[in-house]
Amino acid sequence: MTYCYSIHGYSLFLSLVLYIIYANHHGVTAADASTSTSSSTTATTATECSTDAHDNTRNYNYTCSVDENYCEIPMKYDYTGADKENDSVISRGEILEILLAGEAGQLDKTYDETVAELKRRGAHRCWHKHSDFLQHLTGVSHTLKLWMLPEAGDVMSDLYARVGLLHSAYSNSYVNLALFDPANSTERLLVQQLIGREAEEVIYLFCNIDRQSIVVDTLLKHGMIPKEGLDVPHLRDGVERMIHLEPSLLQLLVTFTMADISDQYFGWQDELFGYTKSGGTNSMLFPDEDKSMHYSKALWPGYSKPGLWVSYVSSLCSVAKTYTSGFLPPVFNYCENALSVEDEVKARDMYWSVVTSSSSYSDVEDDYETIEILKTCISLNPWVFEPYVMIAQKYFHVGELDEAKEMSEKALNLQQMWGFPWDKRLGFSAWVAWTRVLNQRASRKQEWPMNSWEVNNFGLVE
Repeated sequence: MTYCYSIHGYSLFLSLVLYIIYANHHGVTAADASTSTSSSTTATTATECSTDAHDNTRNYNYTCSVDENYCEIPMKYDYTGADKENDSVISRGEILEILLAGEAGQLDKTYDETVAELKRRGAHRCWHKHSDFLQHLTGVSHTLKLWMLPEAGDVMSDLYARVGLLHSAYSNSYVNLALFDPANSTERLLVQQLIGREAEEVIYLFCNIDRQSIVVDTLLKHGMIPKEGLDVPHLRDGVERMIHLEPSLLQLLVTFTMADISDQYFGWQDELFGYTKSGGTNSMLFPDEDKSMHYSKALWPGYSKPGLWVSYVSSLCSVAKTYTSGFLPPVFNYCENALSVEDEVKARDMYWSVVTSSSSYSDVEDDYETIEILKTCISLNPWVFEPYVMIAQKYFHVGELDEAKEMSEKALNLQQMWGFPWDKRLGFSAWVAWTRVLNQRASRKQEWPMNSWEVNNFGLVE
């Protein structure tokens, strides 16, 4: 027997899961939850439809009915997050340790097999901005796990992280890197068997909508997630077919987009799209720019200066916050604060002036001047960890170990929140390891060495 369910039906599922977790977290009773969900949503009843699907396959070349339903058969694969405890006690620091050790499979039993399939399909051979496609997919997944697990628990963090891991595997409105064929029912069945039906449905949906139009031109433009959700066209079917996205699904889309942009964006894209040449009006993040300002000859990777994406992501965070029944990323003080473009540019340029200084042999007076520059940089943009790492080193250089300890601790805390670097000249694990060296030395009241061999040979952090 085959049934039709609307996307609204899945959004209902997501809304229910979000509300149940929220209720458990805040002490809402089952009766309260039942009353709330029944009054705020309408159940979608299944209606029989015609399809060529069989018991163990799905027909995805479906014909939509007038109410925009699509055909689907029940999956035998059980969503693995559903049998876990939602209130598992694990800190963000513990999650980070697991991820840095390359053991993400400890956090989700579907992870290792999914990554193995991505490798079999060549994800590690595909170029993607500042890394390869596999690194980007795993990086986004890791960040979403860091953001969601401590607050939302296993079920929702698994959903977010699995969406991140395969978010462009069917290709999308931005780039064609299809590793799985969305028109092939066997391919979609395989993805469902890897990560579960719920996550696959979200991934398939996100690859069939115009994310730029929804996220930037609608949600970001109006600064909110509409309570009634959005009706959007299906990319593959054209404007004749609309899909309804519930607010819970829109928040997931916004949160995922935050991680997606943050992981991949760096200074080369600002040069490529003519940010400096245009006086700050052009950006990859806002495609309606003046294309005459593009500089397609920009050499990759360029200087790899930090990209100007933080203010954009902080604005997305503010949008995510308008859906009050969901869980928020910990960055920007759980979306309470925002960063202006002007402050971001000033802070980035101050940071870059310090790390690219031609003064290789500074004296103490120069060190204090650098500290003041970095303090101003941090006051303008306190949301990224690299300026704290730099100022911790400068405090070491002038013998102020308590300040070095404080700054390195702030850097470590921000590293736990992001899971990737703003300054992408080095990988994230290198930044964390170096920051831990600084924090260990400051905690032990160890002065900065005068012997360069000793600095070069910094090693194990206990």
